[in-house]
Amino acid sequence: MTIRIIGPTLFLSIASLAAPTPSAKPTFHKDIVPILQKNCQSCHRPGEAVPMSLLTYQDARPWAKAIKQAVASRKMPPWFADPHVGTFTNDRRMSEPEIATLTAWADSGALEGKAKDAPPPLTFTEGWLIGKPEAVFEMPEEVQVPASGTVEYTYFIVPTGFTEDKWVYQAEARPGNRALLHHIIVYSRDPGSRWLRQYPLGKGFIPNRGGNGELGGQFVTGFAPGLPPEELRPGQGKLIKAGSDLVFQMHYTANGKAGSDRWHACRPGSPASAAVRAESTACAAGRKAGHANGRGRPRRDR
Repeated sequence: MTIRIIGPTLFLSIASLAAPTPSAKPTFHKDIVPILQKNCQSCHRPGEAVPMSLLTYQDARPWAKAIKQAVASRKMPPWFADPHVGTFTNDRRMSEPEIATLTAWADSGALEGKAKDAPPPLTFTEGWLIGKPEAVFEMPEEVQVPASGTVEYTYFIVPTGFTEDKWVYQAEARPGNRALLHHIIVYSRDPGSRWLRQYPLGKGFIPNRGGNGELGGQFVTGFAPGLPPEELRPGQGKLIKAGSDLVFQMHYTANGKAGSDRWHACRPGSPASAAVRAESTACAAGRKAGHANGRGRPRRDR
């Protein structure tokens, strides 16, 4: 760091901290691919919930203006925490230099550049994103979704079959039919809990109004477009007690064509113990309801 005093003015020259500026005409392979790999391609690829892939120049070029608009408005990547309140360990907002580069690329003709300038392509896991699961839970029956109308939140209760307490540090839920599913939220229900005890195991049901099913369990994981699996830091874990059940909240949306869905959820190998017990607080619109933990879900470690 160089400090130079000229007259009454103090100039600080800190080269290492200077924010990079986009080149006059960024190219896809050299400048854009690294940003897409870091922020976008985990969802924007074939087989995932989003409507278009951003893996190749041919994929991304038609969407250049839309990409510019989405990142400039901070609609993408999805992140809903108030930037003026708190600091979160999983903050995934795009940096200003990254936004400036994507904007300059769109405004300068979305040039392709030379393929040799691109970093190696990312390798994605097929199927489960968090590796080979130790336990998989499947919906006992398919849900039939009509072609039109409003589909109320549907719940399923599935016994874990755990004969001993489990510390879970990763968990994942995957839909069978992404075209019909808006989200999944998975809770654990302790064996002594009376939450939703009036409803059967393994059969879909809609809780009575006023007997809202959202507040009685621990959030385990969830699925929504753009939402990754639940993954905690080393040494952290969520405790699921022996004899617990998993409660699945399913939100389906009619899209003009009748269909069906059967979801899966998994838990990979879990540690025998955890130094820190992690808990997730469910919140939405000022009340406890959905979830708040993961990509798009703010997480503050304490």
